[in-house]
Amino acid sequence: MSLKNRINKFLRKFNVEIHGLGYLQSLSKHEFKNCEGSVYTKVFKKNEKITIFDVGANQGLIISKFISLFPNATIHAFEPYLPYATLLNQRFNSNPNIKINTIGISNYKGNQLFNINKSIDTSSLLDSKKTGLNSDEQVKTVNQINISLTTIDEYLKNEEAPRINILKLDIQGSELNALKGAEIALKNKNIDLIFTEAYFVQQYENQPLFSDIVQYLFDYGYVLQDIYNPIYGLSKLAWCDVMFIRKDLKL
Repeated sequence: MSLKNRINKFLRKFNVEIHGLGYLQSLSKHEFKNCEGSVYTKVFKKNEKITIFDVGANQGLIISKFISLFPNATIHAFEPYLPYATLLNQRFNSNPNIKINTIGISNYKGNQLFNINKSIDTSSLLDSKKTGLNSDEQVKTVNQINISLTTIDEYLKNEEAPRINILKLDIQGSELNALKGAEIALKNKNIDLIFTEAYFVQQYENQPLFSDIVQYLFDYGYVLQDIYNPIYGLSKLAWCDVMFIRKDLKL
């Protein structure tokens, strides 16, 4: 049995499978998780003092990756789940260039109930929805908390930050709302690269899909650079990470 078939035999228990020899080769070389970093370093120099927004910072894995690529970067992290925000403060309190915000990002400023799901990493402002995938079990809501929200445009005003060089979004279905809250920044071309999670199936109620995000950003002059980390379920592409770049920004 081939490596691909052995892996898929295991993954089918979770209604997930992978496709393509190139995927496996990249995975074995640890290139798959690093390829977006190669794009970042084409656009920005290692010692450049860039500004990064990590929206949905979780436990800080991506922050650490950004630090390794750009040690002089200023990073604004947003994580409304208090245990994770506390962990982030503990991990990065020695770095004055990293600011941890215990707040969510959306298209308005205010408060909203936040669904804490069985798998904390799937927690969302949106209600969970059944898809037929085994991921349905992980997105079952077990608790709700009230969190504060702001918009990217509002935050930029308060911080007097001139621009965002890299905007990373991983907020379980609320990515388009976060982008709608960055309308001024997008209009003024004050965001260079956008790296976001995007879905092809609705894991959450009223969740915008990949096509909605593509259309919204296209209208502001952003084009699709590439798709990363695809996840398949029931033989279909379920979700992935996507990078967008301003079409006037050269790689």
